[in-house]
Amino acid sequence: MGDDVKRIKDRLDIVDVIGDYVKLTRSGQNHKGLCPFHDEKTPSFHVSQARQTWHCFGCGKGGDVFTFVMEKEGLTFGEALESLSKRAGIDLQSVSEIGKDRRNLYDVMEYVAGIYCRSLTGAQGNVAQAYLSRRSIDREFWSSFQLGWAPPSWDFLIKEGRNSKLIDSNEMVRCGLIIEGERGFYDRFRGRVIFPIKDISGKTVAFGGRIIDGDGAKYLNSPETEIYSKRRTLYLIDKAKSAIREKGHAILVEGYFDAIRAHIRGFHQTVATLGTALTEDQASIIKRLADRVYICYDADGAGQNASIRGMYILQSAGLSVKVVRLPKGKDPDDILSSPGGDTEFSACLRSALSLVDYHITLMEPYLKDPDSRKSALEGLFDGLSSLDTVDISPHLPRLSAVLGIRDFEVLDALRSRRGVSSTTDRNRERTKEPIKAPDGLTDPDKVEMALVTLLWHESELRRSCDLSMILGLLSDERLKLMSISILSGESCESLERRWLETGDSFQARVLAKGGSYLEEFPQDFSVKWELFCSILRRKKAQMRYNELRVKMLQGQASSEEIVEHEELRQILCVK
Repeated sequence: MGDDVKRIKDRLDIVDVIGDYVKLTRSGQNHKGLCPFHDEKTPSFHVSQARQTWHCFGCGKGGDVFTFVMEKEGLTFGEALESLSKRAGIDLQSVSEIGKDRRNLYDVMEYVAGIYCRSLTGAQGNVAQAYLSRRSIDREFWSSFQLGWAPPSWDFLIKEGRNSKLIDSNEMVRCGLIIEGERGFYDRFRGRVIFPIKDISGKTVAFGGRIIDGDGAKYLNSPETEIYSKRRTLYLIDKAKSAIREKGHAILVEGYFDAIRAHIRGFHQTVATLGTALTEDQASIIKRLADRVYICYDADGAGQNASIRGMYILQSAGLSVKVVRLPKGKDPDDILSSPGGDTEFSACLRSALSLVDYHITLMEPYLKDPDSRKSALEGLFDGLSSLDTVDISPHLPRLSAVLGIRDFEVLDALRSRRGVSSTTDRNRERTKEPIKAPDGLTDPDKVEMALVTLLWHESELRRSCDLSMILGLLSDERLKLMSISILSGESCESLERRWLETGDSFQARVLAKGGSYLEEFPQDFSVKWELFCSILRRKKAQMRYNELRVKMLQGQASSEEIVEHEELRQILCVK
């Protein structure tokens, strides 16, 4: 399992990979540059060619080539593994037969995308070309967005596959490209402009089609398949991911043309949903890239409640949601297609409302009407109850005024909606401890990290050291678990892959930071090991000494503890 990771690391130089994203300059044995994960003017981002690790002394992030690509591109481990394997020019050995089969489906989708593209630019694409011209999508952008054309024939794609002998009907059925009916196979997409839908790593997983003439739904999307789930996909996410990271926010629109027009006019951080309410999976994708999202579609229509629920899903995922109000009757494509549209659109973004403000504004007319007040309250409280009190507090005065009740009554109503007793909740809020940072954001002691890093790199130490002794020296529970894993007998390559697959960068960060600290000590590994063990033993003894001293001062120490205190005093040379 870990062979793929090792082979990729052996083939790729982390300096070359990171150098594609960051301007690096040599600094002694290492390279440094401006951190791509936070704003800084003085370089604190260091890359070690010898250890093949990176570490930022400013924001604290670090790891190896996999964690860098996962962090920078917003990829899962599997996606990063595939991306880096292509860069390294190697085939993945650990891909199962199912995985190989899925990769074949990706190849089918890419091949079919090429067929549709050629169909658009050929003679049979005249109708589609005229339509795109009317929509002001110039020819230069057709290839940029890989636009295509599915002729109105019932068996155009079937014939293309048969003639090429590169794809068969079974594969196209599994990809949702053709349908098996009572009279045989026929094409799903007919007489439609085609929009390839790609995953975040740029692989074509589905298609959307816009009908030009005739009967049928205006838009038709691929069905759910082995490689496509609309809940986990956003249109143009592969093109938008870098801009989303750079800008710190995403712009979310509804339609293909809205997204394409936004990109053409320079709003490269734009993505579109795919005919479904916003989902937790889509929220997770955006959250991996940025902390803020601008919702830029009409929530005043029949799908208003579903749209609002989706926005709260984004907010609950930790995103700051801003809702953009467009001029009545216009969508982003309308605005951006007009002269000065980019300026007008930017102004709309600047005046966007917070989600809570927007929801209150949307519901206010219905709250004033006795006939609709109850349902409006239900919808408003359903959304607000999904948020923390901290997020709602700034809006309490307005909520109180609109609802005609006092602040604490608003909070009590929300607590009731969450199923929490208002009295209990109020008492808890008075006495609760300060919010602590997530465990993964707090780094352990650097000496402990260095000790574990030595254990990771030196096979001789792994063979000779005593696990119970190491666990006794470490205070951080995560490092204890890491040490147990390292000494379990599992190969480092396999272990590293397993860690990466969890999506947790803690272990990679420990090895990067521990390695940086080890560089400060020129001695060989055995001398370093004894030094760090000695430091940690003394630290542990000091903590125990302090604990016993408190008990003695309080008159609570036993005779054995008094003896232990004196022994520790002599060891620590305390006067």
